[in-house]
Amino acid sequence: MAFSHCFSLFFPLLVIILLTNPTLSEAQDSQVLIDEVCRQMEDYGFCNRVFHENMKSPSIDYVGLTAIAMDQTITNATNTYEYILDLLRNTTDQSLRNVLVACENAFAIVKSSFGDALQSFNRKDYDDMFKLERDAPRAQASCETSFIAPPSPPNPLAERNREMRILITMAIVSGKEILKR
Repeated sequence: MAFSHCFSLFFPLLVIILLTNPTLSEAQDSQVLIDEVCRQMEDYGFCNRVFHENMKSPSIDYVGLTAIAMDQTITNATNTYEYILDLLRNTTDQSLRNVLVACENAFAIVKSSFGDALQSFNRKDYDDMFKLERDAPRAQASCETSFIAPPSPPNPLAERNREMRILITMAIVSGKEILKR
């Protein structure tokens, strides 16, 4: 009896605290936005993890999500480009070298496109940002398809290409949401 009386007194207070807690509410709103972007990706878990690992606060909007996606795209493109250069220095297989040169060019385009797009993003010129990002998916895909054409050497970039494809898409999808608003 005493327990139910205490419960009936404190339960409404607990509900009010939970409903008015801005951190909890903002985190839920942020997760809704993340879900809207990540459900469009081929790997929801990768997308969700990238956003959560790089959020500086529990509250984020599409501008913040786009900033994370662009930053991670540039970082990944730069690291992959450097990895390709290392592979080129260490391989003697001519068919692999030819494919790696194509990938080197592709990732140079991705880096350049997103570097320029980031400048537009920082100026809040989201239309220009979106236009500048458009070349990146095709460039990245050209690296992937280079490994399919005969003679097709083993693909040391398969996972990097997959992650790059998702990061580019995350940046484009979240950036498109900025343009809608």
